[in-house]
Amino acid sequence: MARGCSMAGAAKVALLSAEPMRSHLSSILALSLLAACTSVPEQPDTCNAAPAQSQLGETYTEALGQKLQELTGATILRAVHEGDPVTMDFRPERLTVVWNDAGQVVKISCG
Repeated sequence: MARGCSMAGAAKVALLSAEPMRSHLSSILALSLLAACTSVPEQPDTCNAAPAQSQLGETYTEALGQKLQELTGATILRAVHEGDPVTMDFRPERLTVVWNDAGQVVKISCG
């Protein structure tokens, strides 16, 4: 070990050089916690599937899809065959119409 240098001195230098980093990390942590506290504004529920439930069992056509969209107030229409894969993201303005092999509407839901 070099003369005049000790492990305690080296540790002290390491601690002093780490202080600005700790301060910076503390600031980042504080900002992250504040960001987590902000609320997400609620989106209005623009689709109401209840008025369309009377159409269950009807044969699905493009015209029926438009009618269902008008009945529910949905701005997006997703028409899918029963069992087909669909995304699971929630869209309050979307109407999903599911039909079976016979072409009959078996499910009408929003989201």
